[in-house]
Amino acid sequence: MVFDNPFEAPGEWLKGNLHTHTTLSDGRQSPQERVAAYQARGYDFLALTDHDRLADPSALTPSRLLVLRGIEVVCANPTGGPWYHLVGLGLPAGFALPASKQIQTTVDAINEARGLAIIAHPYWTGQNIKDLEIVQEFAAVEVFNTTCEVTIGKGTSSVHWDDLLSQGRRVFGLAVDDAHSATHDVFQGWVMAKCAKRSAEAVMQALASGRFYATCGPTIESLTLDAGRLAVRTSPVACIRFICNGAQGRLVRSDDGSPVAAGDFAPRGNEVYVRVECTDAQGRSAWTNPVFLR
Repeated sequence: MVFDNPFEAPGEWLKGNLHTHTTLSDGRQSPQERVAAYQARGYDFLALTDHDRLADPSALTPSRLLVLRGIEVVCANPTGGPWYHLVGLGLPAGFALPASKQIQTTVDAINEARGLAIIAHPYWTGQNIKDLEIVQEFAAVEVFNTTCEVTIGKGTSSVHWDDLLSQGRRVFGLAVDDAHSATHDVFQGWVMAKCAKRSAEAVMQALASGRFYATCGPTIESLTLDAGRLAVRTSPVACIRFICNGAQGRLVRSDDGSPVAAGDFAPRGNEVYVRVECTDAQGRSAWTNPVFLR
């Protein structure tokens, strides 16, 4: 099994949004206003990811919210296909974008700066698996993006994620807001990261290792693999899915429509990976990161 299990790791759960815009680019709130709004909603960390522009967290009034320096870049597709939107997280103050803004060059620059490169909203952008498989060494894809969902209904990119996982690509899944306004596209997608301590460095370490899960509301309470059986406990939901490559996996739901809060799955041995996705009665989902079985 290849999985850094956050549910068995020491530390505390911290809640955060990893894609946010401010008045530094096309957002409706200033960096200070954005930080205050997420802090008021009980978030522990926030990434400011304006287009082609790095925010300066040190210029903000100190608060309990941990602020990550980030950026969003529109990058060229070498095949002539749809352009990518790429988010960089945890970047140093002196980070400079490469002049060409080619996708691989930009991913490499983010990695060289010891940040994390994230493929943003591939369903909304129009990418397919051929566009994604040619890009190497990115850390995650946005499996859910609030802005893409509330504007044109293309917020969920789980098929893109599964296509990558089926190829054996170790890629994590994020739920984010991509907030631009102060009302309809905020507080609807986030990650819960298991952090060794309350610091920006610990958040980045948790994200880099996959010690987190993504959610739009449901809570994932535990995930264990014992004697070849994967078991999960969640808040009450309508169904729990064990998603694998191909026509494999399991769907758990009650016969009478009552909520379920636990499920298990015994892999047969030919699965590449399994991830858990649960959905509540309001249609809100949560996603574990993949467990690679071979």
